[in-house]
Amino acid sequence: MKSRFHGAATLSVLAVSALALSACSDTGGGEEAGGDATGGEISLINEGTLTVCSDIPYRPFEYTENGETVGFDIDLVNNIAEDMGVETEFIRTAFEGIQSGVALDSDQCDLAASGMTITEERESVMDFSEPYLDDNLALLVAPDADIDSLADVAGKRVGVQQATTGETQAQENNAEVVQYEDSALMIQGLNTGDVEAVIGNISVMGPAITDNPELRLVEEIETGEQLGLAVKTGNTALLEQVNQSLATMEEDGTLEELEGKWLGTGEAAGSASPEPTAS
Repeated sequence: MKSRFHGAATLSVLAVSALALSACSDTGGGEEAGGDATGGEISLINEGTLTVCSDIPYRPFEYTENGETVGFDIDLVNNIAEDMGVETEFIRTAFEGIQSGVALDSDQCDLAASGMTITEERESVMDFSEPYLDDNLALLVAPDADIDSLADVAGKRVGVQQATTGETQAQENNAEVVQYEDSALMIQGLNTGDVEAVIGNISVMGPAITDNPELRLVEEIETGEQLGLAVKTGNTALLEQVNQSLATMEEDGTLEELEGKWLGTGEAAGSASPEPTAS
């Protein structure tokens, strides 16, 4: 079943005040990596390298294929790093550490890229970029599960990735929630019968169904979620560079191409879709 996606909202570059620029020097140690789009100095943890925390595997956003880290977010961040004139290093990080802001606050990384939904709670512990993709949640069930809608999950064992909006949705619908550390383990739990259903972002369910066509996508849950990249609170210079790069990718069609390549949407759909691979 073809998943439905929408392109990200029009991206804009935020104006940076002199006060905000002066504050960027307090974002932690590191080496300068040149100026951002507005002239402020960008400080990186490691000179010449944009260090990125990412929850791997989380296909199609970030996962391992033939020993290489690939995915939508990987291509997205590599484009940003190219604009900055630096290399990238991706650090495998548990999603709880990313979404709580701990990974950024402890200077494990400069940027968080993990198919992460922008929420008010997360905005209180990190600064988000402009959204780069609209997404919804979805309910995926085992072939013989007696579940035909979200209303049927009450009392049923439902798998979720811990600390995600999917977990919140399952809790709100009175499911018996079973947490998994990553999305690959969550789908594995569904296949082995550990759970009867899973709730997660529909962008992740597409590849899962490709690999496991017997599974049933019974409902798309309209949540209006938007995904964003994140930096440590107050790291204005890097945030402005990220937003500038995203705006450029929106204008020149790169974002649409990435949606086609990794999500099977847009004019580029099917032109470079990755083969299903175990993460």
